[in-house]
Amino acid sequence: MKHLIYFLLFSTAVFSQNYHYAIDEAPTKTTPPVTPGVNNQKEEIEYFNAYLLPVTQKATIQAALDKYGSVRLEKGDYTGVDIVMKSNQRLYGYSTLSPVSNITIAAGSSNVLLQDLLPNGKTITFQAGGVISNCTLKSIKWATVKATNAQIENNLFINVMSAIQFDCSASGYFRNNKIIKHQVHGTSNQLVMKGNSTTPSYGNVHLHSNFLTPAGDATDINNLQSMTFVGLDSEAWNFSGTGTKPMLYMQNMGNVKITDFGGGNSYSAVQTPTFDITANNLFFFNKLIQGEGTSGAPSVAGKTNVLYFVGEHDTYKRSTSPVTGFDLKAHIRGIGLDKEVTLSGTSQNAAISSSSPISTAILGTKYTPFSRTTWETLPDPLGANWASDRSGKTDNTSYIQNLINTKGIAELPEGTFYISSTLKMPVDGTKGIIGAGTGKTVIVGLKDDFPLITLSESATGDNNFVLSHLTLQGGSVGVYAPDEMDLIAFTNLKYVVFRNQNYGIHLYRIFGLDNCFFDSLSFVNCNIGFFQDPNPVYTIKEAGYVDKVVFYNGQFLNCGTAVSMKATRADNLNAWINCKFDGNSLAFDISGHNFPIAANCDFTNHKGPHIIRDAPLSLYSCNFYNNASTDAIIRGQGSFMEGCTLQDNIPVFSSTVHYNMSNYILNSTIRGTVTRTYGMTQGVYVNSNLQSNTAFSKLLVNMKDNVPIILINETPNPYPQLLVTQ
Repeated sequence: MKHLIYFLLFSTAVFSQNYHYAIDEAPTKTTPPVTPGVNNQKEEIEYFNAYLLPVTQKATIQAALDKYGSVRLEKGDYTGVDIVMKSNQRLYGYSTLSPVSNITIAAGSSNVLLQDLLPNGKTITFQAGGVISNCTLKSIKWATVKATNAQIENNLFINVMSAIQFDCSASGYFRNNKIIKHQVHGTSNQLVMKGNSTTPSYGNVHLHSNFLTPAGDATDINNLQSMTFVGLDSEAWNFSGTGTKPMLYMQNMGNVKITDFGGGNSYSAVQTPTFDITANNLFFFNKLIQGEGTSGAPSVAGKTNVLYFVGEHDTYKRSTSPVTGFDLKAHIRGIGLDKEVTLSGTSQNAAISSSSPISTAILGTKYTPFSRTTWETLPDPLGANWASDRSGKTDNTSYIQNLINTKGIAELPEGTFYISSTLKMPVDGTKGIIGAGTGKTVIVGLKDDFPLITLSESATGDNNFVLSHLTLQGGSVGVYAPDEMDLIAFTNLKYVVFRNQNYGIHLYRIFGLDNCFFDSLSFVNCNIGFFQDPNPVYTIKEAGYVDKVVFYNGQFLNCGTAVSMKATRADNLNAWINCKFDGNSLAFDISGHNFPIAANCDFTNHKGPHIIRDAPLSLYSCNFYNNASTDAIIRGQGSFMEGCTLQDNIPVFSSTVHYNMSNYILNSTIRGTVTRTYGMTQGVYVNSNLQSNTAFSKLLVNMKDNVPIILINETPNPYPQLLVTQ
């Protein structure tokens, strides 16, 4: 894997643990001594309350599920017994992902949870029959998630590293499912979604998708009323030359929406085009992927209405005739149209006549926005006096290090573990630390002059490590990756709270961090929460890149800078999804990025000059309120917004920088001014309520060299159109 990615990308502790060893015995529970009033986070409580089935009794896994409903697995191989999941059953794997056999989700089931599982070469099947709804698949690797003529709706797929193949072409449907961080490597087809016209499929949203080196065809998508991709990357599709189709093959479609679309396939054996799309309406936003293949240009059907806001490589052909659909394109770079809005190839510099079809396409249909996270108060096990209370405590460094050295995974019980020097963590896929929860297990630095955990390069094994269910407090850094580190990839960290550190996570001149999933990582009272620190003079060995890393349900609280990522080799498609940024001086300080995404995030109570600085950030269904920024919300090269609400009466874009800004605002409501008193601005404003700029609070406006050109002079009606369910 390492070589492939190179190629592609040039007090004394209190001990307590609750084990259940026979399904015929009711679980017994103990109550360990803990800090009064401190508990774990809700999902952690559910996880640790689940029945623990030892690997020696793996043959009874189905009986355990049927008896207890919620089962968790210890470290080991649980293959050999196929599993059927029914309503309200939960199966939790070990943090390294537990090998299991085939899994069937029974028809008519609801509220099923599968998490941290490795059905390598196996299948997870949604059974045909009754509706399967409100189920969650989270951190599933190397399986095929399948359904044939099933009824699948309102389910959640998170961090699925497996092909998804739904064929409802004869009957059944899939509706309003959310697929968040879907990454597939090598196999074909990586995404199959086929519907039918009698029981239509619609409302499925893919948020952060990466189709990596499919040997042949990547996708086969047919007969859906609607489909949305927010953040879509593909690299080297048709890698072995066994396929014939474009990377994104979509036929008989209704409404297709694609944003933050990048990648390329210059090193594939047979270079097919980027897409072949037959749809009623096609929407592109921030598209940079190369379109041409050796077999021809990408194509769009003659009937398809195209709205294309900002991008490059706009070449596509019409695959059928006559051409009855319109082409409205805005700010297409590289061909002399980076300030222009064109309709059927002609620049528009006044109100568009006969704009009704375009207005209808822009307004779309109002649907239900994604639900927002109800934020828990993070556990603070040691309280405000943690620093003075650590004086004179027993040193547990050697105890934890010995567990890592001898067991691989140091499983820490409830308690507070004080350390005097760094814990050394080889990154080989077998090492890590697992606690009893963020409110129950704490590792604390006796001083603040060393990293709590230092990663080290390993000559063997996978490029990942394990860290979950604990709080890291004090020390200079929570997790430090020094310049000896090569690649860290496919690492799933979950439920870790970083408190009171200079840097929560510090990547110092490593080669790269790639395709990782950080679930419920939170940073509190850090100078910098997450710090990407590459060599400022680019070298391959110290490139320090960060690609396709997703922060999910994280909180960044009261930090100087929540996220600092100033890349020297471009970062690609990193995302913050359902995250909370509160009380920081600066939320994002980023540069050298392609397609950074903040989706369904909240930005509140910031108190510095800006909230976002430098690189353009894509903001989807993000809310800003109660901020007191002294200059502007954004000081940077530009921005992309859709479905956002900015409630603060603060200038949105800084006038303290002289360089050009390119800002694209769609379907959003903004209280502060979007104009600048100094510096040049280009942009397009679409169906947005700009409350301080009512003169160009219209359906379609081209901002060209600071001058607004009103192209559709109609009253906007903004609502999110991407992160929605039907």
